[in-house]
Amino acid sequence: MTFFILSSIFFIACSPNQRIIESSAEHTEPTSDVRPTPTPSFEKDIEAMKTAQFLFIYVFRRKDGQPLDADDKRYAARVIPPEMNRRTISDEGKAIIVGSNYRMPDETLKVLKQRFEFGDFSPEADKSSERSK
Repeated sequence: MTFFILSSIFFIACSPNQRIIESSAEHTEPTSDVRPTPTPSFEKDIEAMKTAQFLFIYVFRRKDGQPLDADDKRYAARVIPPEMNRRTISDEGKAIIVGSNYRMPDETLKVLKQRFEFGDFSPEADKSSERSK
C-alpha cells in the first residue's frame, strides 16, 4: 500500500502541469518572414579587395553569364600569373575577382579576354571614370 501511495505521488509530481503547457501556446510570437537584405557577395568581395588596398582589381566572368565550371577555374588558375596576390570566386560562382599590386601583363589579359568577359574595378579606374564625368 505504501508503495502504491509513493508511486502515485511520484507520478503526479513528475507529470507536466497542463495549465503551464496551455499557457505557453498563448504567448507564441508570430514569426516574421521579413529578413534583412544581405549585401550581395560580389559588392562585398570588391569592397574587401579595395580595403586590402590592392592597386589592381580585375573581374572575369563567362561570356554566356553561366557559373564558372571546373574547366574555367583550371584555365584561369593556369593563365593568371602567380604575382596576382588574391583570387576569389564570387557572385554565386559566376565571377573570379583578382586583386594585385602588380598590373596584369597585357598579353595575359588579352588571352583571358578571349575566353572571359573582363571588368576593371581598380581604384585608379574609378578615379579616371570620375575625372571623365
